[in-house]
Amino acid sequence: MAHVSHPVFARAYTLLAGLGEHTTLGRWRSEVLAAADGRLLVVGVGPGYDLDHVSPAVTSVVAVDPEPRMLRAATSRSADPGVPVHLIRAVGERLPLAAGSVDAVLFALVLCTVDDPAAALAEARRVLRPGGVLLLLEHVRAPEGSRLGRLQDRLTPAWRRVAGGCHLDRPTRALVRAAGFEDSELVDGPLAPGLPWCLPHLRGVARLPATPVPTTQLPPVNAEGN
Repeated sequence: MAHVSHPVFARAYTLLAGLGEHTTLGRWRSEVLAAADGRLLVVGVGPGYDLDHVSPAVTSVVAVDPEPRMLRAATSRSADPGVPVHLIRAVGERLPLAAGSVDAVLFALVLCTVDDPAAALAEARRVLRPGGVLLLLEHVRAPEGSRLGRLQDRLTPAWRRVAGGCHLDRPTRALVRAAGFEDSELVDGPLAPGLPWCLPHLRGVARLPATPVPTTQLPPVNAEGN
């Protein structure tokens, strides 16, 4: 796996994530994770604040991140003491897990940053059992035709260079649908607190059908956001 290193961003994000725990963002983490049970996969665990919100119904956690500093920060946090947590250095596009081996997958402020969100969602689908749940808390591109959406398109090339690869213009709901998930339980709304150009957000549960359905073919989203 290619080395991923964003030392300045890792420190800044750890600080911002800690502050976010005292705002609506912390409550939303709990609400989203309430739908998890069984074996949970956290993609992009970062400094590990997701682990503070794990549902009592979760029996074990696997958490991945490509940034060594983030994994070290996450070791200082844990789920319920009775819930084993395994931290693994990996990227969302190549998960070191067997097909159908988890009951829930969490992406929280991660799909904006991965190089190829379509590939990461395809991997989430692969490792989920039939009928499993995809849990989302993501900032996404504003609606097509909006002034904010056009601004996000213009800002993304510079923003991703200073924000650890974060893209402002990801059409995440469309990507979730294309990956074969049922998205009717996902909620659109403002992300607060946050930078004004990191709006709106998408949160909630997307479900993998118990019976496999074909995925929609979409062109991959490259690291430039195109």
